[in-house]
Amino acid sequence: MTTPSAHRDGQPPLLVVDHISKIFGAVTAIKDITFTINAGQVVALVGDNGAGKSTLVKIISGLFPPTSGRVLLNGAECHFTRPADALHAGIETVYQDLALIEQLDVADNVFLGRETTRFGWIGRLLGILDRDTMRAQTADALADLHIKIPAPTLAVSSMSGGQRQAVAIGRAITWGRKLLILDEPTAALGVEETEQVLQMIEKLRGTAMSQLVISHNMQHVHRISDKIVVLRQGWHVATLTTAETDPQEIVAYITGAKQQTPVAEG
Repeated sequence: MTTPSAHRDGQPPLLVVDHISKIFGAVTAIKDITFTINAGQVVALVGDNGAGKSTLVKIISGLFPPTSGRVLLNGAECHFTRPADALHAGIETVYQDLALIEQLDVADNVFLGRETTRFGWIGRLLGILDRDTMRAQTADALADLHIKIPAPTLAVSSMSGGQRQAVAIGRAITWGRKLLILDEPTAALGVEETEQVLQMIEKLRGTAMSQLVISHNMQHVHRISDKIVVLRQGWHVATLTTAETDPQEIVAYITGAKQQTPVAEG
C-alpha cells in the first residue's frame, strides 16, 4: 500500500485518506479512496447523492471505522472508535443538522460538553457553571472570527438560519485545532447569510486549520477551495486543482461525462 507523498515543503500532509473502503453488508459504499489535505488548505468534497461523501466524512470524524484502508493525521495513523476520539485529535465536524440545542444560549452551545465551572473540584462535581466566563470567552472568540451575533446570551431558538450556522462553525473553530469538516454549510441559507458563511471559510484559508467542505454548489466550491475531490458511485474519480478547472468541468466529472485516469493527487 502506497501512502500519498509529503507536501513539497517536506512536511507530511495534515490528513491522508489512504485507500479507504467501507462495506455495509452486501453494499460497498466507498471503494479505495485516496487523497490528502495539506495544512491550511481548503479541499472540497463533491459528488451526486449516493456518491459516498457522507460515509467518508463519518469515517474521518470517527463515526464509522473503515472496512479497509487508513486515515493519517500529521503522519500518524488514526484509530478512531468514536467521534470523541476525532474531536480529541483536533477534528471538528459541522453537520447539516448543526447539533445545536435551541433552548440554550449561544455561549452554552459553544461550550456544550466543555463547560467551565466555578469553585474548583466541588464546582465540577456539582456542575456549577461559570456562565460569565463562558459568555465573555464566547463573545471574544466570535468577534475574532468576525461572526455577527447580537449577544452570547441570545437563545439559539430566536436566531436565523445563518446565525445558527455561524454559531456552529464558530464553535467548531473555537475548539478545533487541525481540521474543520463542513457538511453543506450554505444549504437552505439566504443570499446574505450564505455570503457570511463563505467569507468565514475564506478567512480561515491559509491558517493553521485545514478545511474539508462538502457542497453541491459548484460556484461556491470553485470560490472557496484550493483542491476538489470528486466522488462518483463510491469511487474517487478525480482530484482537480481549483485554479485549473471551472464549475462546468467539475459537473462533468460528477455526472461521468468526463473521466480522469489516473486520479491526480497532491
